[in-house]
Amino acid sequence: MRKLLLVLVPVLLIAALAGGGIWLSQKEEPPTAGGTLVDEAADGLLVGRSTDVRVPWGRLQVTVTEPLDGIETDDQTASGSFLGVQVELRATDDTVPVDRLPDASLEDPVFGVTADGEEWELPALTGWVDGVAIVPGARRQYVALPAGAEEVAVTMTYDGVTQTIDATTADVTTGDAAPLYDASFASPGAPCGDQLWSTGAAAVEGAVSGCFVRSSVSHAYVAGLGWAPEGSRWLVVTVVPGAPSAFEKRRGTYQVSDAETSYALGFTEPVEVYAANDLLPDTVEPDLLDPQVVVFEVPQDRGTGQMDIRTGLTGELQGRGGTRTARALVVQGAFV
Repeated sequence: MRKLLLVLVPVLLIAALAGGGIWLSQKEEPPTAGGTLVDEAADGLLVGRSTDVRVPWGRLQVTVTEPLDGIETDDQTASGSFLGVQVELRATDDTVPVDRLPDASLEDPVFGVTADGEEWELPALTGWVDGVAIVPGARRQYVALPAGAEEVAVTMTYDGVTQTIDATTADVTTGDAAPLYDASFASPGAPCGDQLWSTGAAAVEGAVSGCFVRSSVSHAYVAGLGWAPEGSRWLVVTVVPGAPSAFEKRRGTYQVSDAETSYALGFTEPVEVYAANDLLPDTVEPDLLDPQVVVFEVPQDRGTGQMDIRTGLTGELQGRGGTRTARALVVQGAFV
């Protein structure tokens, strides 16, 4: 009997240890599958490497964590290798209101993570744009990485153009978005030059033109036109044509009843012309001077040149025989 007990005790002990091991292995959760997304409110500081990236309407700060062994949020706990990404709006001072067509909305950048050839979109990092308004704040999301992932990067795509942020160094590869980082400031406005009249027409004292350029700036991107073609920029000029109210011809002084203005840079015609008032919200009173926005495609290395402002005038003269109608052309230049 004693011999039987001595045999049974080791057997029972081994069985107990084996059963306990099975129970513990069943409790351990497997690593979260690569590409699994976990949302978290961006309430506090996210520890990681930060860098600024530019979009046509402003600047965003992107923070990327080291790979984390697991994460715990208010809603869940997950194990595995996770990469945290936070995006925060830093500035919208790059935005110029006229840098979009009247019927165009601003674009929302799309963020993603790539790891060893695999890619996952981070939808929680979008939502910066509401029509033509920018929504401030910060957004955060985690993505599970495959075991042993080495080449990890964060991507940001704006209207088909992608920038890449190295997850290890936070270095930015700007690609075709590079012109956004060398954007020029808007040139200050200036009055247009002297009037040149068509044959037989002349200016009337006191009926001078109010033509002047409010601003001019070159951009790589204009909402509604998209990215400028390679080697080109969009030159955006805001101008008040300021047609004269009267002109002189042989029979007398004609009061202007209609005026049509066209624009050119040498032999280059604009790709778009629209009223700046068409960009204003309904709650804002329109500008009585009715400034126009003129957009040209120009070489990226273009220097300052002259824009011609040509205004065709229709005038009326009241006389004994009734109303006489005459036409005239006035041309002015402005350096942009």
